[in-house]
Order: sequence, then structure tokens, then C-alpha cells
Amino acid sequence: MLIKYCGPAHDYSGYGEAVRHDIGALVDAGIEVNTQIPKYCMEISEFGRLGALATSLIDSPGEYKIKILHTTPNVYQQYMEPGKYHIGRVFWETDRLPADFAKNVELMDEIWTGSQFNADAIRKAGVTKPIYIIPEAIDIIPPAVKGYKTRADDDFKFYSIFEWTDRKNPDSLLEAFWREFEHTDHVSLTIKTYLDNFTPEKKQEIFSSAQRTKRRLGLTRYAPVYFYTNLMDRSQIYRFHVTHDCFVSAHRGEGWGIPQMEAMLMGKPIISTNCGGIHEYLENGFDSLLVSYTMIPLAGNNRNQQWYTPDQEWAQVDINHLRTQLRQMIDLPDLAKTLGENARETVVKKFSLEAVGMQMAKRLHEIETI
Repeated sequence: MLIKYCGPAHDYSGYGEAVRHDIGALVDAGIEVNTQIPKYCMEISEFGRLGALATSLIDSPGEYKIKILHTTPNVYQQYMEPGKYHIGRVFWETDRLPADFAKNVELMDEIWTGSQFNADAIRKAGVTKPIYIIPEAIDIIPPAVKGYKTRADDDFKFYSIFEWTDRKNPDSLLEAFWREFEHTDHVSLTIKTYLDNFTPEKKQEIFSSAQRTKRRLGLTRYAPVYFYTNLMDRSQIYRFHVTHDCFVSAHRGEGWGIPQMEAMLMGKPIISTNCGGIHEYLENGFDSLLVSYTMIPLAGNNRNQQWYTPDQEWAQVDINHLRTQLRQMIDLPDLAKTLGENARETVVKKFSLEAVGMQMAKRLHEIETI
């Protein structure tokens, strides 16, 4: 069985990472794949085995009936083909899919998404096509990855990986960390981040934003926060995970949550807003520490305003609860170890290429008989 998979497998974005892993999952499940790879990121990086696999499958010969589109839905019509059965691989971060996304998603024959939160957001936008919930996948690499040496080696090292946007909510993350550890030694936070790209101007925007948060808080002391603002390849990302002790995110909504899944794969405990995506598959206190939130209307967002609109809501993390979860990592050292071990088991069981590929293959074979 041959299918065509269209997605930005050469990009360093979350879309790119998800596309590479979906392709790997399909191939591992015995599905032949022909890839089509649009590109949206300027910089070039190295994406390991799965990046090479996606490249090797470009325009593979053969006839196919099914085409999977894994791009932002506003460009679906550029890649649709007459007579094909189209599957939209759709993820979104608020409680409602944007109107122009929904219009194009409705052109699909069916939708694959990763969580019930996303399925509800798609339906709320008026999409009527069948929806199937299939999680994202990850390559189960060996845990023996060597970490970096850092100036924070004597600290308990919290860390996060995200693009510096309102949706990722860096302001609340910094506030919770700085308030909770105002008078605590040997605790640090390292953030690997970027904003649109990796130019000096964009890096300065990040630093200026963090300084504004610091001035707003007006504390007597600030626990150290370190920034890494350069592009990393796949092996370097895993080394970054291994270097640190606990992943933390104050996000306002995740289509999935790839950094969370990567951290868990590497045996790291995670603290993350319990909203959508991977969080629906996790158990608070067993393989993660999930943070409560309230849904609030979008306000003050100045990015991608054509898609993030006032009729949508997203999550606002409970900062006090986030502080409590952060403190547990310091006060209960055995908890971090147990959470990390259970986190890796959860990822291996639920999100391996084999596990996700089997779900995809099952549905594709059902479609083939239609």
C-alpha cells in the first residue's frame, strides 16, 4: 500500500518534527510512503535518521489513492490532488479552529488529530467531516545520551524549550519560577528559545521581554535564568534534555507538546499546563506533574492575529499551582526520579513509532476498502 505524505519534514518547527515522526511510524508499520516536502523555515538543520528517511522518499514511484496533508490548513488547496482521498492531520492550540483553517479542513475526506481537546476545537469551528484521534509518535532512541557541562551543574536545573510567543506564556513561567525561588539557592532555569528565527534582532526581543517581566515583579532577588537562543540539531536537542533535571511549561495550549514528549523519552519529569495534546494521555503524580488552569478569551496577543481571534479561548495556568509543582521537585527528590522513570515508560508504550504506526495503518487499510 502506497500513500503520499505532504508536510514540512525539512523544518525545525513542531510541524516538521511531527511530520518526520509520522512518516517514520508509517514506514515502520509497513506502509509505503511517497513524500512531498514544502519548506517554511529559513535555517537548515540536521534531523537524524527520520529526516534522511523523509528525504529519501520524495516522489517515490507508484500509484496512490490516499494523501495526508500535514501543513497549516490555510494552504491545503495548494496540495490537494484530483481523485485522491485526503486526510488532514490537524492540530490546534485554542478551543476553536480558525475560520479559514476550518474552511479548508472541511475539504478533507477525514481528519486525524491527537486529542479530544483538538477534536472538540475542530467541531466547534463547524467542521463536519469524520475525525479520528491518533497521537503523535516519537522514535524510541536509547537513553544513553551525554549531557552538556554548564555553569549551573551544582543547581537543580529546571528547563524549557519553546518559541518565545504569547501562547507559550514565558511571562507566567518566569513569574512562577522567580517568585517561588526568590530565597532559594542552587536552583536555576534554562530556556532554549527563539522568535521567528535566530537573528540578533529577534534574540534581543527575547531578552528585552524577560527584562520587562523582571521589572514588573520587583523582587529582592532573582534565581538565575539562562537562555540558549541558537539553532540545535536533533542530537543536540536530546543532549539538552539530558543536561537538565526537570522540564517545565506554562503554555496556554498545545496541539501536541513535542518537547514534553522528548523530555519524557529521556527520563525527565515534566511539569506542564494540563490542557490538550499529550496531557490527555498522562497521569498527574505518576508520569508528570500537571498544572491546573482556567480558559480565558484571547487578549493582547500580537502574533498571527489572522488565526488567533477574539472568539477563541486558551488556557491561563494557575501560577500558584505551578509554583507548588516546582517546589515539589526541590523538596521531594525521590519524586523526580520516579516521575522520570514512569514518563519514559508511558512514551514507549503509547507513542512509539510502532504503537502509533499500527493505529495509522489500521485506519488506512479501512479506507482502502471503501
